[in-house]
Amino acid sequence: MEFIETIKPFTLIAYYIFVSFVVLLIILDNKKPEKAFAFIFLILLFPIAGIVIYLLFGAQYQKKKLFTKKRYFDDVYLNKINEEQKEYAETLVDSSFAKLPTLFYNIEQVNFTLNNQITLLNNGEGKFPVFIRELERARESIHLDYYIIRESEIARQVIDILCKKATEGVKVRVIYDDVGSSLSRSTLARMRESGVASYPYMPVVFSRLAHKANYRNHRKIAVIDNEVGFVGGININDKYINPSKSGLYWRDTHILIKGEAVIDLQYLFISDWYFVSGQKIDLDEVRYRNLSKIRGTVPTSILGSDYGRNNQTIKEAFFRMITSAQEEVLVTTPYFVPDDSILNALKITAKSGVKVTLLLPEKPDSRTAYYASQTYFKDLLKSGVEINYYTRGMMHSKTMIIDEAISTVGSTNMDQRSFNLNAEVNAFMLSKKIAKDLKSNFMNDLKDSYPLTIEMLRRRKWYVKVICSIARLLAPIL
Repeated sequence: MEFIETIKPFTLIAYYIFVSFVVLLIILDNKKPEKAFAFIFLILLFPIAGIVIYLLFGAQYQKKKLFTKKRYFDDVYLNKINEEQKEYAETLVDSSFAKLPTLFYNIEQVNFTLNNQITLLNNGEGKFPVFIRELERARESIHLDYYIIRESEIARQVIDILCKKATEGVKVRVIYDDVGSSLSRSTLARMRESGVASYPYMPVVFSRLAHKANYRNHRKIAVIDNEVGFVGGININDKYINPSKSGLYWRDTHILIKGEAVIDLQYLFISDWYFVSGQKIDLDEVRYRNLSKIRGTVPTSILGSDYGRNNQTIKEAFFRMITSAQEEVLVTTPYFVPDDSILNALKITAKSGVKVTLLLPEKPDSRTAYYASQTYFKDLLKSGVEINYYTRGMMHSKTMIIDEAISTVGSTNMDQRSFNLNAEVNAFMLSKKIAKDLKSNFMNDLKDSYPLTIEMLRRRKWYVKVICSIARLLAPIL
């Protein structure tokens, strides 16, 4: 007993020194102030759990080294792109967006390409029949880069085709996120034996526990024969196909791209492939050869973002789109935890007389983000932003339509995790037709929603307001 009494003060002193050291590391890491304060708050409120969470998800030294290597590869290797085969879009649909291509080039050296054909695909039942058809047509290569590939009926169909194509000599490469995906050892062994090359993105040993681990590959990319590309919000899992076994209706949006923009998707895949495997793909493999077959002229640009990028590219594109709006901004997102720049862009745009409408799920699959989002609503509503809760099921679409002129579809949620941490990808289209089609979907979805009011926020239980406020404090590290 005397020994415990003697050692206790030293233990306490050691503990305080350790906590002070961790707090100092957070400060010296030069995180954004709100993120640093969130981690410090968590450590002070829950000392042991807070430190564990920071060490698992906040400490970045090793990840900085990894992503610096990846960025060097992007700059040195991928910048050897042969631009002669690209016909850039010089005439835009509206003068309001004349500076958008300049922004895209300055933040990520990408352009709007003109020779593109875009097809909207609603929900899993709209995507997967087309996806399966294009996979079965593959002659040279199949590249998949997905957050979720989970053991399911649709995954089995896809993997069957991948294995079959690999045995026929098609180059099949697959990247799956190690947290989001769930593939059995037997499935991975079968893929390997068939000649399918596959690698996990940022492997973790606790994937079942690390549902929100940082630096995940949240992309949903498929590129087939350098001619066909898919991008959007739909992963490879049965729950995206309606009707689902769970009974939950899943509302999502994907697009099929045929044309030059497919090559920009391919470059993102090449970058991720080098990151996960250390292997370089010969750029001669990724030249678009059949532009004569493209019947569309939709100016399209592909933007990728991840922790290793110099800029928060997609967030900056969103900001420019919102602040360029003259008539309306229509946004669907499953998770709404914006930073100050996007929040202020929405508020100021609405105050300027532009109609700004948000469509969010009434019952999302992330309760923490759901509660945090509610703390932004009062200011938004007072600024004139309309907020609607989708009631039919899970609203998982990530879309934005501006003035029936420009639109974006991709994997990026309007939250700080997508903007700052995860690898994301969005297609941006300067097309009145695509914008009108997406708006038509948006207006149909509004029929299955109801508007949120300030009075509804006031009527919430006191403890719900407390939970929301705590979730808001943790928002920068959600």
